[in-house]
Amino acid sequence: MEAAHGNGASGFFGRTSAYTNFMGGELTPKNPPIRRLPRSNMMAFPRELRGAIPDLHGGRVLELDSINGQASNTILFGPLVELKLVVKETGKLSGRFAIRMTLQIGAARELAATLNKLADLAEQS
Repeated sequence: MEAAHGNGASGFFGRTSAYTNFMGGELTPKNPPIRRLPRSNMMAFPRELRGAIPDLHGGRVLELDSINGQASNTILFGPLVELKLVVKETGKLSGRFAIRMTLQIGAARELAATLNKLADLAEQS
């Protein structure tokens, strides 16, 4: 039977063990590459603001009350700039609402540069 197949059981298993030895015993690499979730620049509005814009109205005015933020760098999302804009109602609603903005580094720098240019233009006019 061994001669009929031409490679015999020992030859077949011998190749298999050579193949698996070539692959190595590790199922996962020691330092797997970091996979980060894709993160876009975004703004998140609180659920309480859902009723702030009536169906027949073209918009809503909210007054900026304060701005603060932080820089973060996590394994999951990488480096980000996080802003918290607190706005307050000027009419229909009462209270303050936090609008969160998350920006990639390049977008944060571009926003800062744009704001600086616009502030310079406003100052000159």
